[in-house]
Amino acid sequence: MTDVPKPAERSRVKTVVRVSALVLALALCVAFLVPRAGDIADAFTRQDPWTLVLAFVLGAAATYVTFLSWRSLMSGAGHRIPIAAAQRVFFLSQIGKYIPGSVWPIVAQADLGREHRVPPARSVAVGMLTLLVSCGAGVSVAAVTIPFVQPDAFARYWYVVLLVPVVLVALHPAVLRFGLRLASRVTRRDLGTIDIRLAAVLRAFGWAVLAWLVFGLHIALVLAPLGPLDVRVATLAVGAYALAWLVGFLVFFLPAGLGGREAVLTALLTAGVPLGASAAVSVAVMSRVLLTVVDLVFAALAVLGERRRRRSRIAVDGTVTDTRADA
Repeated sequence: MTDVPKPAERSRVKTVVRVSALVLALALCVAFLVPRAGDIADAFTRQDPWTLVLAFVLGAAATYVTFLSWRSLMSGAGHRIPIAAAQRVFFLSQIGKYIPGSVWPIVAQADLGREHRVPPARSVAVGMLTLLVSCGAGVSVAAVTIPFVQPDAFARYWYVVLLVPVVLVALHPAVLRFGLRLASRVTRRDLGTIDIRLAAVLRAFGWAVLAWLVFGLHIALVLAPLGPLDVRVATLAVGAYALAWLVGFLVFFLPAGLGGREAVLTALLTAGVPLGASAAVSVAVMSRVLLTVVDLVFAALAVLGERRRRRSRIAVDGTVTDTRADA
């Protein structure tokens, strides 16, 4: 019997763990959506096909802008990962958000980042900062937009506003460095440090604000076939989605905020737009389905891109003489 080399064995175990985590995330997502199959079918019947396509495109654009925010922070931390490799790390890690706990995307980024010489502690720091930037931008967008169209929204979701001072302070690189030093002492493990300039944080914040605006327009498009769409409704859609996402994020024990986000979005749309509860539920469910498909498509494209890159590299190195044989 031939012993398996240790590096090959470790690689195999890592692959099994990654695939298992992916299967678990998808299973939890399906477990949530299947009982709502009736709502999903009803949501599709209410939609115009071309509007639905445009809503999907906007959802994909907003998701990609979120990636640009993360990449700005990673570059600011001194790790300029090539664009294709960065896409693979980010978009594959996003499937982890469908596992309850909210931390799994960051865990996945730490694992995948090792392949590009990014220390796990640095990946964790950038992942945490990305969440803080997204939360800060989301609260800012909601605070600017919602009061103009639904003044009592924050009376119901006042606890989200408490994130504003915490997030704004935490966005400063000096505070993040202090947090990492404190965590190192508490855990008695060297979690490293991060040296990132405020300009990189502000650039990432700008991308995050743009992402929230595009996500809001995505909601407005899903809403368009069901009710009146004007500037006021579009403004409400932007703020409502940002606030709903934040509430869903705080409900960390649900995969990707499933249920929490939809409940808040439904309540805000029902109160602010003459839709009716069933139509508002339809918008929330349809958006969730589209954005879930966006996550899956981006992850699949990242995997296919990585396979193509590896085949090209093998061909250049001369290990394989004709890669067409694999096609």
